[in-house]
Amino acid sequence: MRILFNHNISGAADLIDLMRRARPDLHVIATHERRDTPIALAADQLLPEPAETRLMSPDAYADWLLQVALTERAELVLPYRRREELAGFRDWFSARGIRLLTASDSNTMGFLEEKPAFLARMETAGVPVTPFRRFEGAEEYERLRGEGEIFPDHPGQLCVKPASGIYGAGFRIIRDELPAMTPLSGLSALELPDVAFRALLGALHRPEPMMLMPFLEGPERSVDFSCHEGRLLGTVTRIKAGTSQRLRHDTYGEELARFVTQTFRLTGILNLQTIEDTAGTQRLMEVNTRASGGIGMTGLTDVNLPALLLDSIAGVRSDLPARVTKEVQAGRRELFWGV
Repeated sequence: MRILFNHNISGAADLIDLMRRARPDLHVIATHERRDTPIALAADQLLPEPAETRLMSPDAYADWLLQVALTERAELVLPYRRREELAGFRDWFSARGIRLLTASDSNTMGFLEEKPAFLARMETAGVPVTPFRRFEGAEEYERLRGEGEIFPDHPGQLCVKPASGIYGAGFRIIRDELPAMTPLSGLSALELPDVAFRALLGALHRPEPMMLMPFLEGPERSVDFSCHEGRLLGTVTRIKAGTSQRLRHDTYGEELARFVTQTFRLTGILNLQTIEDTAGTQRLMEVNTRASGGIGMTGLTDVNLPALLLDSIAGVRSDLPARVTKEVQAGRRELFWGV
């Protein structure tokens, strides 16, 4: 099988490695803006993805990617960059005998990435979610804070994050008060005094939609899952444990992944995240329409999520989702190579 990846995050290298474990004859072509991407170590071919493609109209970019796929004789295209737009052009690819694999249609993917709307939908369906209040800019934030105890069931510190985004960009823990004589070096990069946050909001000319939430300090779980056309194929749950992570089967994580997969008829290697409140209830934080940056850690378990997807596309699947049978603790190290 010949697979084409467009510009992607570095975790795609792990995705490719896991696919190749199951299919040694796999041929992978990747396009990327940078030559120094780790994907270069895993792909058979690394082609340039010119920076100008960022400025292309959706149909022009889809045509550019289609021409690359045709030239390289790709049978399957797994997009990351502009994937929501590309989902609207799946027929273009299928008409030329190429499968463009996206998590869902454009509207559904956009909805899933818009965290407030998605969480509200899940809460209506009975799923415990992280409590939140949406706001934009300094005035709305000050109005919310003026309400007093916003989350009475979850007292304590508050936190904020953008309504959409990846890698926790923009996440901050809001500190209403600091201990006397606290130096700047005494704050973590994620902590921000409330007065500083208000000043920052006031200085922004284009405020973005954000979420104000209680800062829950319980265990955080990241559930990587494989699914195909609304059918859950397997899960691996990662639990953050200091500088390492524990990988295991989590029954609730599987149930949640199945519910989301069936509800939105999802396809791909995707990810959802939960966090426990003080009562021990897992609360859904988000679903990502892409593989997580930690997908490589799942390769330490006996569940190969990318292989399950490729098998399902080929018509081979089990009646039950694959489950991790033995817990594994994963550490991390950096890799250096000559470009």
